[in-house]
Amino acid sequence: MGAVFSQAEKAPPDQVQLPQGYAVFEVEAIKPAATPTFEEIRSRVEGEFKNERVATLLSQKTQELADRAKAGHDLKKAAKEAGAAVKTSELVQPDGQVPDIGSMAGGASVAFGMKTGEISGPITNGNTGVVLSILDRQEPSQQDFEVKKDQVRDSLLLNKQQEMFGLFVSNLRAQLEKSGKIKINQDEMKNLTRAQAQEQGE
Repeated sequence: MGAVFSQAEKAPPDQVQLPQGYAVFEVEAIKPAATPTFEEIRSRVEGEFKNERVATLLSQKTQELADRAKAGHDLKKAAKEAGAAVKTSELVQPDGQVPDIGSMAGGASVAFGMKTGEISGPITNGNTGVVLSILDRQEPSQQDFEVKKDQVRDSLLLNKQQEMFGLFVSNLRAQLEKSGKIKINQDEMKNLTRAQAQEQGE
């Protein structure tokens, strides 16, 4: 985005390197910075607030499921009590995909450091919350390991970088709120919370 914002209006298309390829961009117009009115951004603020609340509730429920499963050493029982679905996948490699989880190179990569019978902590993946239990493990052959090790290392490194960036953004927001550079309208926040609660009640 630094390259985009430093580009002149109507300049010829340019390209910039990304972590996984290239992007070609062209700046069609530049608008001067201006503070939008609340009405102009109200729907976006409401949407972001609702998404944030949903993410928080998902994280809480997934944490409760993980805690209950570990306490009872039984993921199936804990999932049934929590009203969560239990699904079993085939054996999967670190660069594989699993339905409802996605890439195993993301947060679910913890599975490859777990022992048979062990239950994971909460794993959130977008709109999905997951708790893993390892039913079986098969160690790769030395030949398979040599072929895949660089790819797995790069995937884990990218995941760690994304995790650190997310932590940086969260800390930055907290600092800006503390210094007063970001202010939250508490009355409007209460109104949004009340509206969300009414929608959930319906």
